[in-house]
Amino acid sequence: MNLQFKGLRLHILVLSLFLLCLIALPACGGSSSNGKTVIRVVYQQFGPPPYYEQQWWTKVKQQVEAANPKIEVQLQPIIADEGSYYTKLALQLRSNNPPDIVREDSFLISSDVTAGYLAPLDDYLKTWPDYSAQWFPSMQKITTFNGKNYGVMNGTDVRAIWYNKDIFQKAGLPTDWQPKTWADILTAAHTIKAKVPNVVPINLYSGIPMDEASTMQGFEMLLYGTKDPLYNYDTNKWIASSKGFQDSLDFVKEVYNPSNLLGPTNDIALSTQAGNTVAQQLLPKGKLAIDIDGSWLPGSWQKGGAAEWPEWQTTLGVAKMPTQNGDAPQSVTLSGGWAYSISARSSHKNEAFDVLKAAYSKDMLAFYDVKASQITPRKDVADVADYKNLPLSDFFTNLVSVTQFRPGFPAYPKISVEVDRAMQNVMQGQSSSDAMNAYYNAVQTIAGSDKVEKRP
Repeated sequence: MNLQFKGLRLHILVLSLFLLCLIALPACGGSSSNGKTVIRVVYQQFGPPPYYEQQWWTKVKQQVEAANPKIEVQLQPIIADEGSYYTKLALQLRSNNPPDIVREDSFLISSDVTAGYLAPLDDYLKTWPDYSAQWFPSMQKITTFNGKNYGVMNGTDVRAIWYNKDIFQKAGLPTDWQPKTWADILTAAHTIKAKVPNVVPINLYSGIPMDEASTMQGFEMLLYGTKDPLYNYDTNKWIASSKGFQDSLDFVKEVYNPSNLLGPTNDIALSTQAGNTVAQQLLPKGKLAIDIDGSWLPGSWQKGGAAEWPEWQTTLGVAKMPTQNGDAPQSVTLSGGWAYSISARSSHKNEAFDVLKAAYSKDMLAFYDVKASQITPRKDVADVADYKNLPLSDFFTNLVSVTQFRPGFPAYPKISVEVDRAMQNVMQGQSSSDAMNAYYNAVQTIAGSDKVEKRP
């Protein structure tokens, strides 16, 4: 009797699961009850409104469905912070009912490709003349992994030097400042230290707590201005020991030398909140002279931002980050940003790509980039009046044509942590040579000794 009862329960459970699958099938399997093809779009949504991603995709949905009566676009935001979004997105992409179009951090495309989550788009992109003609080559390359393209960027960022013109004037420095070398930056910081008390001369993100901000806004803005990049694409190896790497660590060491501190104190620098402290306190309050940082900072200062500061446009100047010794190409910047990709397991890739093309038309993308204060990856959007009216849009957009980006390989996130560790070690007194040697050993462990090289 007990066995029969258990068998009956199992039968009911199986039947229930089967019926549940039938109910869920229209929404998850690509067809709605009215016979339309369903294209599901997944993206991140977090914090208080306005939600620019949602506004953009709502406009796209209306346009696509009006022009294509047989297509239904379903918008499915994932309500989560950035880290949780990655986790939840991965779960959806490996589920039996994956979405069709997904928002991908360009930083993680290689990992998701390796996991089998994303479809290559090259055959589709060849049929879309706008892509090759209008997307900056750097923005096409950033979504490429192992020779194939897996996404289309909808916005990007760049990095430069912000500086306080009032503090520069007090220090006797030019208010139209454009350093030509690293030495020019350090000289200005030392001058401010000597002549303007009670301000932080320079902020350079450094150390493990600030994670990728330390690597990208800090170290790589230095390293990419030397002759020794992080990765050798000719040999397919990580350059884990080089003069450029050690020189970059020496720059960090000088900024954070406790006997003549140019950077923020450790309670700020070695905090996960350093970025917020810089953008929302030190800069608006006139307590920081030089900040090597991103193009997104004005988002905190605009009306409704976390630290409204209408005076920023007259108080702050921007300068390009110079190469180490002023060698060609004279300046350095790096870009990240987000793209949209098509799931490798989507049942309707052709229709999904048609939806992507509609979302990335000149007018639609201009709407998004203006609303979200993004640097556009599409050249002709830069000529749209609303975009041109964004503060510093010309300065930042011009940097996109020469930008560089992080090596798009699955090992990079772990290697990035070791870069941060080397920076923190020199902040805390270790020599640059010892810190680099420890970094070299760590990269060998992560990538394999056959994927690592030294340069003299």
